Order: sequence, then C-alpha cells, then structure tokens
Amino acid sequence: MKKFKLLAALLLAMVLVLGLVACGNDDAPATADTAAPDAAAPDAPDAGDDNGDAPPPAEGYLIIGNPQPLSGINAQVGQTTTNAAIMAVEHINEVYGGFNGQLIQLINYDDQNTPEVAVQVAQRMLVDDQVDLVLGTLLSSNLMATGDMFEEAGILVMGNGTSPTLLIEGWETMFRVAPNNGEAMPALIGMAIDNGWSTAALIHGLDDATRSAGEAFTEAAEGAGITMVATETYIDGDVDFAGQIASIMAADPDFLFMSTNGPTFPLVVNQLRLMDFEGGLFFRESPTADAIAIAGQNMDGIMFVYPYNVYDYPEQAEDPLMQEFLARYYERWGEMPFHDAAYRAWDAMMAMLHASRIAGSNDSASMIEAMHQVHFRGLGGYLDFRGGDNEAHPQFRVWEMQGGRPVAVG
Repeated sequence: MKKFKLLAALLLAMVLVLGLVACGNDDAPATADTAAPDAAAPDAPDAGDDNGDAPPPAEGYLIIGNPQPLSGINAQVGQTTTNAAIMAVEHINEVYGGFNGQLIQLINYDDQNTPEVAVQVAQRMLVDDQVDLVLGTLLSSNLMATGDMFEEAGILVMGNGTSPTLLIEGWETMFRVAPNNGEAMPALIGMAIDNGWSTAALIHGLDDATRSAGEAFTEAAEGAGITMVATETYIDGDVDFAGQIASIMAADPDFLFMSTNGPTFPLVVNQLRLMDFEGGLFFRESPTADAIAIAGQNMDGIMFVYPYNVYDYPEQAEDPLMQEFLARYYERWGEMPFHDAAYRAWDAMMAMLHASRIAGSNDSASMIEAMHQVHFRGLGGYLDFRGGDNEAHPQFRVWEMQGGRPVAVG
C-alpha cells in the first residue's frame, strides 16, 4: 500500500454526499450540509503502509485507529476496506472539517489475520498511540479477541465483522454496521422450503465468522424441520476439498450451505461442479470480484441473502448512492472495490460522523451514548442503531448468480 495523504485540493463540486442525513430525522434521508469548513483542510498525516508500519499520531487531530488484515489470506479484503476508510476520512475532513471541526487522522495497522497480533495491535493503539476511536477490523475473531480491551478503555469501536456471535458479550462500546449473518437465515431457509428441499449439508471454516454462521444455519434449518445430513469443516489455506465434498455427496442432501470465506469459496464451487454435485447451493455472503472471476459460470445458480454485492462498474448498481460511492472509489483508486467490506468501512465512518454531530462532542463516552440515536441512509439501505442491541441491521436482499453476475431476485 502506498502512503496516502488527504487531497486538500478536491473541488467541492466533486464531493459526493452519499446520503448523509440530518441527525434528528428519523423518517427519511435528507440532503447533507455540504458547506465547506471555514478554512481549507491541511494535508492529513500519513496513514501507514502495507506492513502496518503506522506513523505516530499528529498533535491536534482526532485519531482513529484502523486495524485490518493487510497481510495473510484476507490481505486483499483488508486493503479495499482500508481504501474506503481513507476515502471516508478525506471526505469528512474536506466537507465537514472533521468531527465537530476537529480534523481526523486515520492510522492503519496490520493485524496479520490473527487474534494474537490483533491483541498486540490493540495494545499499541491504546497505550502508545492513544487512539480516540477505532474503525474495527473486518475479522470477527480479531474483534472478539480485543473487545474486552476496548471496553475497559471506554473506546468506541465500529466493528465490521459479520459473525452472529460478535456482540454476544454485550460490550457497550462496540457497534457494527456490517450485516449479522444470522439475520439472513430465515430468508435462506424459506427459499429452501419453497423449493421443496428437506435435507441439508454444511461446510464451514474454523474461524468465528464462518463457524458461527454455520451454527446459525444449522439451528434455523433444524428449527424449520430440515434434516442436516452432513457437516464438514476446513482450515484456512486448504485448497483441496475433495474429501469433504465426497462425504457430502454420499449423504445426498437437497442443498448445501457454504459458510466459507472469500478466498476459499470459488475453490469449493469449482470442485463441487467438477464432482457433479447436483443439489442447491447457498453462500453466506456476497462473492468477491476474484471469486466470480475464478469460478466463472460455475457460480450460476448459487444464491445468497445479503445487503450488498460487488460490481464491475458504477452504473451496474441500482442504488444512486451506491453508484456515487463506486464512482468516487474508482476515481480515487483506479479500480472497483474488491469486496463489500469497503462499503461497511464507509458506512462505519459515516455512522461515527452522525454520532459526533448528535453528541456535539468527539469523546468516546459521548459518542457511545449518541450512537443509540443514529439512523441514516447508508450503502446498505437504512442503518438504524436505535434498537439498543448495537446493531445497524442493514437491509438484506436475495440474490442469485446468473451469467456470472449477482441478480436481485427478492
């Protein structure tokens, strides 16, 4: 990753508002205040490089820590998340003068895809860099490993993991805009029943997100009278799934739920097709751009229930707000977002902006209290934290892969 600086010379005419709403409006989105700050924002300090070699905090800035997997199996996902976070900080500093007039410095860290390193990074953020707020990692297992640390410190964390068990500890300081995979299960199971399917199989990883999504699927399936005939697991980094697939096919399920991570998903799909699996197929999230490229037409017929999908170009999106975000992202980075985690990062930053404006303060305690009043139109539809469970509850949609592209079917 290159070192990034705030584009101080961005023309206001190019600023894309993306649906920020007036803080007190609970019913409908409103046009955001696009007035420029009184003084032009100076260049923001460097955010850090690909190796998580974060610079020291800059005096006078509001410091937001951004730990993401910038190396390891999820490095590409971590990079697109970080790109969107940098973009959001540039936008907020340029248009709003930061949070309540205080400019933001984003410091990027590499949690190296492991809970152990995530704990070390959290220690650095709290002790050495004394960050004010945290844009949490997209890895649920790393968020869960560090949740107690941020809770004790009273630091607001906007988590981006999708695990159904992420917020089970009841932390008061951690929120998320990311979809809770468990909330997709009723719709997914309903689709299976509509197809007349009564037996199911599951393959999942051992990380928290894929494991807990698999558990939520099993609970929902059995609760609806569907019989689980096979459950197989894999380890991150595995590339051969022939043994697991053979066991699943021997059980002859009507459909299979693939609770896998992004890099593993297309490998499983290609091997399922090679071994002539004929049952229905569900995935736990939106396929990445690379997964679609790797699996190609083997993806066709796969269904998923999720708020987002990835796009080849901005105009492919139906939602004007998503189109604007994608155009901004492409202009800034010269490529389209690799993964929907980029959308989560943008929405997370906007949620914190709303909380700061409601609170009229940038300290974590005030913003944590204000988060329970945040309700706005984001990239995942309406995001509403007023339910008291620290979840934003993005709006899920039903998608099916057709001709190598996700198509909304419900």
